[in-house]
Amino acid sequence: PTLLDETGPTEVAHAAAAFNQMQKRIAEYLKERMQILAAISHDLQTPITRMKLRAEFMDDSVDREKLWSDLGEMEHLVREGVAYARSVHGSTEASCRIDLDAFLDSLVFDYQDMDKQVSLAGKSAVVLDTRPHALRRVLVNLVDNALKFAGAAQLEVGPTVSGDLSIKVLDRGPGIAADELERVMQPFYRVESSRNRGTGGTGLGLAIAQQLAVAIGGSLTLSNRNGGGLCAEVRVSLG
Repeated sequence: PTLLDETGPTEVAHAAAAFNQMQKRIAEYLKERMQILAAISHDLQTPITRMKLRAEFMDDSVDREKLWSDLGEMEHLVREGVAYARSVHGSTEASCRIDLDAFLDSLVFDYQDMDKQVSLAGKSAVVLDTRPHALRRVLVNLVDNALKFAGAAQLEVGPTVSGDLSIKVLDRGPGIAADELERVMQPFYRVESSRNRGTGGTGLGLAIAQQLAVAIGGSLTLSNRNGGGLCAEVRVSLG
């Protein structure tokens, strides 16, 4: 956390010191909670793996397939739990300079190699100082979300009016109700349309994307598009 200056008049210094101590206690409390979540999620992977191995030796049946599917969902959930716990406190990945256009081209080509409808529009001509694995995870989560609900995604890159860098992930899916645009980035929150078996997830993808966007010094905002669909915009300062 950013600490307040504790110099100045006695009353101001005492208030600043008290506020700084409160910030430290809250940060330590959140760190402890995230460590507990990470530990539980990590420890659950072992019994789930054992259960999957045992399920493999069961006779083929409808119940076996249902059990295998349930275990797969549990495994995905605990992995996302670990990923979210790590993302809350940023990334330990070192920053480096990347050619952003080449970086985005590579990301899009990877999807296209898997026959996914993902395209890229615009050029940035920017060499960006960032954490590339964290940025890639942000964009992959957003693209995967677009593919899940719309079947296709378009990335657009370019400058903003304020001089920041903007990377948008656009789709023509059902969008999100206006009163849920902020809540949907809270951990484990899912909009009603995502609760069916075909599109249901852990409710952590957007939360992880938001946390990692902040960790690399950027921001993530969601908005509905004219004509339908969702715009997920990552903004990163070039200063």
